[in-house]
Order: sequence, then C-alpha cells, then structure tokens
Amino acid sequence: MKNNYLIIQTGDPVPLAAPHGETFADWFIAGMQVNAEQVDVVNVHHGENLPDVDQAIKIYAGIVITGSKTMVTEGDDWVLSTQDWLRETMPHKVPMLGICFGHQLLADMLGGEVGYNPKGRRMGLSQCHLSPKSSEDPLFQILPQLEVDVLVSHSQVVLTAPPESVVFGHTEADTNHLFRYQDFIWGVQYHPEWNAKITAGYIEQRSDDLKAEGLQPDQLLAALKDCPEAKKILSRFVDITKTA
Repeated sequence: MKNNYLIIQTGDPVPLAAPHGETFADWFIAGMQVNAEQVDVVNVHHGENLPDVDQAIKIYAGIVITGSKTMVTEGDDWVLSTQDWLRETMPHKVPMLGICFGHQLLADMLGGEVGYNPKGRRMGLSQCHLSPKSSEDPLFQILPQLEVDVLVSHSQVVLTAPPESVVFGHTEADTNHLFRYQDFIWGVQYHPEWNAKITAGYIEQRSDDLKAEGLQPDQLLAALKDCPEAKKILSRFVDITKTA
C-alpha cells in the first residue's frame, strides 16, 4: 500500500505566523493527520530538486503543492521546472492537491489563466459557495453543502479554469475557487491548513500593505474564526488517495 506523500513546499511562513509552525509542511501534516515519517518535503523555492519521477510514482499516494508569496505570473525558473516535473507525473495519475499558489500553479500548467484579482487582495475570513455537483466529488463532498467558511490570503486568482476542468465553488471575489481536472487533480484557493491564529499573523504582518490597499486590518482580525469544516479536505485527500 502506498501511504507516503510528497509536499512540494513553495514558500515559508511570515515571521508573525511562524510561531504556529516552522514550515508550511508542519501545518499540512497536522491537517492531513499523517505521521511526519510518511511525508517527504521538497523546498523548490530554495532550489531543492524534486525526486526522480519513476521513483515518485512508485512511492507517493499523493502530491500536495503549498502556497507561496511568489506570483505564478512572474514565471520564476523554479515555478516552471516544478510544472514540468508535475506534467511528467500526469500520465501515471498520481493524485495532486494544490493550495492557493499551488492551485494557481496547477491551473496555469493545465491551460487555465492566472492573474491579479480585478477585485483586489483578499485576506481573512470568507465564504465559499459550493455548486450542487460538489456533493458528488470525492474530495469536495466532505464540505458542508452549500456554503463553507474559509480562510484566504491571495492577490492572484484563477481567472479562467483549465479546459475540461470542473469548477465546484466560488467566493464573492473569485469565480474559480475550487476545481478538479480529470479525476486526480484538485485546486483549492483557500487555506485549509490555516487556523485563526495563523491568519492573524499574516494580517498583522501585512497590516501596512492592507491599509495602503484600502482594507481595514482591525476589522479583518475581529472577524476571524477557525474553520474546521474547510480543513477536512486535507484528511479527506489522504483517505481517497490511499491505494493497495
């Protein structure tokens, strides 16, 4: 049985959120409810090399791509090489889950369009409205129907979903918040690995930028709450990717 996972780490926590986890992978491992020994972490944004594809498809039940402060549209070399590596795995249908930047990276790789949100940055508590067909999706069926509270932090979004993908959710500022491509690739714009304290660290860290953009950090902080229902997709991803 394959029960190991690869986390492709594409960023690092901001200092004010770091006390709640030294790396993004810490938050994901907790949410996935797996042992750290089951997870390999590759810091592609620091130049670490991804494993040999032939070896990866033999040992990994699934691949998770994290968030990042990098913008997909900047086209950094490590972003492009990560997409190339993921394309190589696709014929073998290793399940993938992209979160925030990872969601956008996958959408871009699959022929969608990523860019700055015309409605501006979004940070803090939001609501994701699910389509009725989300109840039939192996991953998204774990979410409450038909609305779930989520924690977000992003400036770019998936403007156009990849061809042949299915969109399962939207927020007031983002029409392609959740998608699936074929039957083994999922993209999620919100942060299921975050809780209210982590989100508060990001809001406080970026307070000056938020004010400059016309947002009110104090109001964003006051509205925060944990979103345990939204977090469930991480452990659900593990459940549906376990193979004999």
